Amino acid sequence: MSAKVPMPRRVLVLSLAGAGDTLLATPLLREIRLGWPATRVEVLTMQGTAPQQVLEGNPDVQLVENFDFLSAGRARSVLFCLRQRRRHYDYSFTVMPQNRLEYNLITWLIGARHRVGFEFVCDCGARPDRWLTHVVREDRQLHVVDNNLRLWTEALGQPQRDPDPRPRLYLDAAHHQFAERWLASQVSSARRLIGFHPGSGTTKNLILKRWPMDQWTELARRLGRDDSTRIVLFGSHDERPLREAIVRSAGLPGNRILVAPDGSVRHTAALIARMQCFVCGDTLLTHVAAAMNVPVVAIIGPTDPRATGPYRVPHRIVRLGLPCSPCYFFSKHGILCRHPRPMACLQDLGAAQVEVAVRSLLSEIEATSMSS
Repeated sequence: MSAKVPMPRRVLVLSLAGAGDTLLATPLLREIRLGWPATRVEVLTMQGTAPQQVLEGNPDVQLVENFDFLSAGRARSVLFCLRQRRRHYDYSFTVMPQNRLEYNLITWLIGARHRVGFEFVCDCGARPDRWLTHVVREDRQLHVVDNNLRLWTEALGQPQRDPDPRPRLYLDAAHHQFAERWLASQVSSARRLIGFHPGSGTTKNLILKRWPMDQWTELARRLGRDDSTRIVLFGSHDERPLREAIVRSAGLPGNRILVAPDGSVRHTAALIARMQCFVCGDTLLTHVAAAMNVPVVAIIGPTDPRATGPYRVPHRIVRLGLPCSPCYFFSKHGILCRHPRPMACLQDLGAAQVEVAVRSLLSEIEATSMSS
């Protein structure tokens, strides 16, 4: 920004998609703080409390506000936006993957003088040219983190100041104490802790991103043969029945496979930070593990690992690479599989293939730690 342009007084970042997307926007928040240190940065979220939990303790944000546009209805939503308009934002940033007309209308109604956002490759009628003042075209070769940073570097012409723009979670001593207490009560001795997240979100057919339960069970059996390995199953409260079913079906000794307690994002992050490896699909916890610098094995079906895979952390992507995948991009439509065998990209992916990836990654990590 030219030195003649005053430092913005107030900025709004709109992150109205899921908690994982909010976490992937934290490098952009960091750039805004580094570039405009005197600016008040506020974030608007929508989908439950998890996005707010992602931003708790984040020093780059002064206010996080949540509003459920989906349940509020049109009239209440418009009134909320008009109230926000009174805050007189200088800039707003609409981060990925908000590719619907409604998102841009919300941005426009809130009315920052400069409204920065995306033109997506998948045209869902969002009309960014009409509602935004600064538009960057999505680059499908880049990760969501790097695309979001382009709102800063390309749309506004600002230098990138953080040389390591990883997504960040900020934990305090209480979170680490919680993790240590739980592990001490459950794991007497283990050289290796491996986390599993077998669940996923459920909106827009995202439940179809889940690898089949019987494959998770078989993977647990394969990895749990080693007496020094403990498997810890993570997920939301709604996913607890799935996790408990895997424990029952695996048939492992009770001390070798555990169900992690339900907790806030940051309590869960503190537990994940103590894993040697984290196995998951394309979910919030994929990015929580990466933010905690935990190596990740990601089991990917309809989504694009270039966009939403583990960011800047040792990892393996396990996918069949069918000609039809990835089929799900940033669209207002849910996952719709057109393969003759529904969801073959995940249904045909066996536990043996994932086991190879896990053991390969663990060997690499252990070799690196021994040589350092």
